[in-house]
Amino acid sequence: MNMMLNQIAKSSALLATGLLAGTFFYATVNVLPTFWEVSLPVHLAFRTALMRHNALTMQLAMTIAIGMSVWFSWTVRHHPLSRLFALLAVGLGLATLLITRLGNVPINLIIKTWNLSAPPADWLDIMARWDRFHAYRTISAIGGFACLILADSLSQHKLTNNQKSLT
Repeated sequence: MNMMLNQIAKSSALLATGLLAGTFFYATVNVLPTFWEVSLPVHLAFRTALMRHNALTMQLAMTIAIGMSVWFSWTVRHHPLSRLFALLAVGLGLATLLITRLGNVPINLIIKTWNLSAPPADWLDIMARWDRFHAYRTISAIGGFACLILADSLSQHKLTNNQKSLT
C-alpha cells in the first residue's frame, strides 16, 4: 500500500508540475508572439479575455503543483539527494506562484482598465515588464519540473542499488 501511495505521489507531482511548465512554455513560444502579430485592439481584447478565463485555473494549477511536490518530497524523505531536489521543486513552485501573484496579476489588473483603442503612452513598457515576469515564472516552473524528474531518478537509482545489495 505504501509503495502504491508513493507511486501516486510521484505521478501526481510529475503530472502537475509538467502541465504547469508546459502551459507556461506554450504561452511563451506560441501565445505571446501571436499577440504581437495582431492589431492592438485585438491584442488587448484577447489578452483581457485570456486573463478572465485562466485566472482561477492557473492559480489552482500552481497550488496543486506545489501540493503534489510537497507530497512527493515527503515520500522521498529518506533519500537525502532526492528530498533536496523535491524540496527545490517546492521552492520553485512557490516562486512561480509569487511571481504570478506579485508581478503578473497586478499588471493584469492595470491592463483590464485600459481603453482597448487607446492604451496609455507607456503601454509597451508595461507589457515588457509583464513579459519579464512571465519569463521568470516560466523558468521557475520548468526548473521545478526538472527538479522533480531528478528527484525521481535519484530515488529510483537508490532503490535499484538497494535491491542489488539484497541479492
